[in-house]
Amino acid sequence: MNSTCDPLPAPALRAEADDAVFERAYVEGLLRDRESLWHALFAQSRDGVVVLDEAGKVYETNQRFADLLGYTMDEMYQLHVWDWAHGPSPEELRAMIREIGDDGHHFETQQVRKDGSLVDIELSNSRTFFRGQKLIFCICRDITARKVAERRIRYLATTDTLTGATNRGEFSRRLAEEIACARQHGTPLGLVMFDLDHFKRINDSHGHDAGDAVLRGVMEVVRQSVRVGDVIGRWGGEEFMLLLPGSDLADALGAAERLRVGIEAQDFEPVERVTASFGVVVLAPAEGFDALVKRADVALYRAKSAGRNRVETVSGD
Repeated sequence: MNSTCDPLPAPALRAEADDAVFERAYVEGLLRDRESLWHALFAQSRDGVVVLDEAGKVYETNQRFADLLGYTMDEMYQLHVWDWAHGPSPEELRAMIREIGDDGHHFETQQVRKDGSLVDIELSNSRTFFRGQKLIFCICRDITARKVAERRIRYLATTDTLTGATNRGEFSRRLAEEIACARQHGTPLGLVMFDLDHFKRINDSHGHDAGDAVLRGVMEVVRQSVRVGDVIGRWGGEEFMLLLPGSDLADALGAAERLRVGIEAQDFEPVERVTASFGVVVLAPAEGFDALVKRADVALYRAKSAGRNRVETVSGD
């Protein structure tokens, strides 16, 4: 008899079957433990976590993400990504889902909360497969506080804190940009330089607090008079600049005259009357930053020399 073909005795078969059952139970136990651990980490994450299926529907999420968007957990499972994504259309989002690979993407974006407000998000996503299904795993961190701080820092770096006008450094940057843009597109560019007449007398007679109040009040008059896209800058002391993209000389002169009239008509208590002098120029061919500003300064000096409370210009020819 060939021993290699002999069947195993019954006890050995039972032992082998028991080993297989034990091994399967052991593996299933490991999988359950790992799944429980994964769900615990998922639920306790301090970041919002959402898993999407290929159709963009919520497959799984955690309470943190639901709270971030202002939904209940039950509501979350009825949503698609386009219900909270800010900007892209559903078609664009479907295309983005198809393109996400194992490495995924990391970027900053905004998401729409249930109440319609926006929240700043740092988002990381990647593709994964679970039970034969492609899923998109997304981690969303609320960076609203950071963005508020960044905006505050930028505001302080670019804004004159007394008047709210653009500060000199930022205005210079914007002016250089607009000069380059005007050259590229062949469009006019107006520049108005103005300052308040006899401002030192205001400070001497009424104090610096009154002088500061006048500066803030003048800026309110300017803001109510300018167009969207115009740039108001504090050049120094009581001297200001107004950048007028797309304005020719007639437009710029008209804008300056409206400001002159508006400032003179405004009541700046306790100061009885405030006036301003204006120098107006438009960008000339081949003229650079320094030459343009210098010409505006010359025009302003001309207005002051001619009696103040008036608008003057100097040709760039």
